[in-house]
Amino acid sequence: MVHPEAAAAAVAAPEELAPVYRLAESDLAQVSALISEQLAHTDTTISQILRYSFRLGGKRLRPLLLILSARACGRLERAHSLCAAALEMIHTGSLVHDDILDGARFRRHLETLNLRWDSHFAVLAGDLLLTKAIALITECRIPEVYPLIADACRRTCEGELLQVACQGRLDVSRAEYDRIIEGKTAALLETACRLGASFTGQSDATVGLFTRFGRLLGVAFQIFDDVLDLTGTDAETGKTLGTDLLNRKLTLPAIHFLQTAPESEKSAFLALLESDPFRPAEAEKAREILLASRSVAYARQTAMDMVHQAVSSLEEFRRGVTGKDRLDALDALCRIAGFIADRNK
Repeated sequence: MVHPEAAAAAVAAPEELAPVYRLAESDLAQVSALISEQLAHTDTTISQILRYSFRLGGKRLRPLLLILSARACGRLERAHSLCAAALEMIHTGSLVHDDILDGARFRRHLETLNLRWDSHFAVLAGDLLLTKAIALITECRIPEVYPLIADACRRTCEGELLQVACQGRLDVSRAEYDRIIEGKTAALLETACRLGASFTGQSDATVGLFTRFGRLLGVAFQIFDDVLDLTGTDAETGKTLGTDLLNRKLTLPAIHFLQTAPESEKSAFLALLESDPFRPAEAEKAREILLASRSVAYARQTAMDMVHQAVSSLEEFRRGVTGKDRLDALDALCRIAGFIADRNK
């Protein structure tokens, strides 16, 4: 039986994607049931914290991509559901840790774990979610799964570590930024699509197309997220925004600005970020400079181009596909890509 909180999180989907979620509804319910089983614990406090962490989740994007990729390839196995649930638990654990690192107070209009309890509880809860994910992965009984998910976790952690290492540096390069987001965000999305296409009888070339789709979608997703940190509002997104500049963390809009702005504007921007003490007022002035530049539009267009490239990968696969169910799954994947390109939360 699916726990009410797990079920609620499973359907916390954007209205624009309602048809997509309906298409995968029964499969997502199975994933939610697997997650719910892992969240159960005999200790009341631990159970409460684990279940609360999944209320901070949301779109179930990684399970959805995995399931639809498998459907598009013509075969959905129990191993796919187990992998989908495991990836979602890994993702949720990483969000818990992210909120601690960013000092975030809200996510999906709810208090973060580190605010509702404290960072000690939150760190350990994130760790526990990762161990629960491992338990699900071992149930797959497919050896090829283990190194793929292990590699995704490694890349995610390395991306986060590189981001922390670059925090406060005002000379972060585009190459470093790309390495960060290819790890911390794209790795799990890429792996979701790759696992969806795996063990379906498809060729390595086809698995490669789905892998490319997931990687490009993941990079675009993070760039749009970084743009939203500058342009969105807490009320719209339901989470704490403005943390990037406040933490002196350079993302693509700022990196592009520092590479292309006139020297006087660049100097003014750097002077704000180098202020001591560095306060929210300085971060807000720096944000206003970026919003007045063309760098936000550049970042948005860069992400849009990646979404188009991702969809092109699926169109290449579509040429040889027949059957309504498989074509519907492909259309749904393209619709997710369109949503990412037009998201505001």
